[in-house]
This record gives sequence, C-alpha cells and structure tokens, in this order.
Amino acid sequence: EEEDAVIRELASRAVIKVAGTKMGREILIEEDIVPRIRELFNDPEVQIRANAYKAMIKIAEFTYGVDEIIRLMILPVLVDKLVEEKNEDILILILTLLKILNEGEQAPHIIQNTEVFGRLNDHLKSFHFKIRELAAMNLGSISYNSLGKETTIENGSIPPLCEMLTDSVTDVRT
Repeated sequence: EEEDAVIRELASRAVIKVAGTKMGREILIEEDIVPRIRELFNDPEVQIRANAYKAMIKIAEFTYGVDEIIRLMILPVLVDKLVEEKNEDILILILTLLKILNEGEQAPHIIQNTEVFGRLNDHLKSFHFKIRELAAMNLGSISYNSLGKETTIENGSIPPLCEMLTDSVTDVRT
C-alpha cells in the first residue's frame, strides 16, 4: 500500500525471506498474507512483481503452501497473467509457479476451467527457450490424467508440442 516504490520493493524482498522458512510460510498463510502478496502481481514496478512471484514459489515449496495457494484461487489469476505480463523474466516465474501448483491435488479441477491451453500453446512459440520449455512442462503436468490428456488434444496442443521435438535448444526438446 506504500506509495514509495523503493519501500514497497524492500518490503516485497522481506516477504521472500519470510517465505523461505517453515515458520514464515505458516505465518504468511495463517495471517492471510498470501492474498496481499497476490495483489503485488499488479504492481507497476517489475521488481516488486517478480518478488511477489518468488515469494509464492517459496510458499509453494511444500504441500501446505500449494494447497493454500490453490484454495485462494490464484491459479486462474496466473493463467490470466500469462497474457497480461510482458516481462519475460516474470513470465518464467509465472510458468514456474504454475508448474509447481499443477502438481496440487485440486489443481486439475480448477485449471481445466481456465484458458490455460490457449495461453500455453501461445508460449510454445515464444522466442525465449525457457518460456517454451516451461509451457511444454506445464502442458505435461496438466495432461497427466485422462481428462487432462483429452483436453490437451481437444485444445490443439499436440501439433505445437510435436514441432518442439526439432527445437534447436536441447532443454526444450527434452
């Protein structure tokens, strides 16, 4: 809420540190700080947005955090950010967080009801190899069950994934 971007950035950095400990993660969850971190996804300052995603990634390092982030319906917000966010470094953080959250027990029920397939399909064609790689990994996570496989096929994700088999970057091909 602070007007001064420097103070907001320092505070967001402190949240990353807090999220890096078990007790810190518990406090962030129990004191309902996670929704406040989510609000930072919209900050005009790139570094503050990046710090918000880094904090969420730290919170999601354990099942307790994954479940809480999913319960707070942050998955659909992340899917929307795949279009809204233009900074490639932050897109990588979003895709990384999505990949972690897609492993959550409730994730398939939520992610299937978003525009995730179209957004990930678009990122399969990114110039940035890490974005292509993470988009493919997310599609793999989503399609681990039969519903995910069917939806992945229906949304046209297989042809661009097949094209990636000839990508010039080894990490993207694997």
